Amino acid sequence: VMCGWDDEFLLFLWEVSWKKQKRGMSMKAEQKWKGGQGKLQKKVKKSVGLGICVFLTLLLVSQLHYEKRIQKFVLRNEEELTEFTKNYLAVEQRERRHMFEEWKEENGYSVQLTGLFPEDVVAFYMGGFGLAPSSVYYGFYYSPEDIPVGTGEGQLVKAEGDNAGWSWQGYGDNGGEIRKIKPHWYYYKCWF
Repeated sequence: VMCGWDDEFLLFLWEVSWKKQKRGMSMKAEQKWKGGQGKLQKKVKKSVGLGICVFLTLLLVSQLHYEKRIQKFVLRNEEELTEFTKNYLAVEQRERRHMFEEWKEENGYSVQLTGLFPEDVVAFYMGGFGLAPSSVYYGFYYSPEDIPVGTGEGQLVKAEGDNAGWSWQGYGDNGGEIRKIKPHWYYYKCWF
């Protein structure tokens, strides 16, 4: 025994010092791991946030193009659409759905009939988004009298401006906009 310390005591000091050193290393490793976890979580949160922003931006931009897409569709297919709508209005109510399904399949159109408007017009649904009670619908309709019509929920009011159309305000936050595409054909946007 050197210095008068016994081997057991030296061994004890060595173990204590080794455990302290080991605990310090494991605490540093744990802190490093937690720091990495935090950084990863921040990156994931930023990525998810950015993804949501991009999705909402694309959704908004796609909604801005509905009117142009609908106008192009009507102008490109006006002859077939006009022929169909005149025939559709000439048949009895119970035959209309079948007639529409045949016509749609024959022409490959991705439109749906809608019951939003009075029966004396033929209204087509082209798209929309949202869940009730905040949904938006886009489409077009054929008016045999060439008169703009609303859903019957509010009075149509002529808007002012270059690209003026009509608008209506219904119950609560329900409303809509209508623009003339060409004689007898109208674009609509409704929200409920």
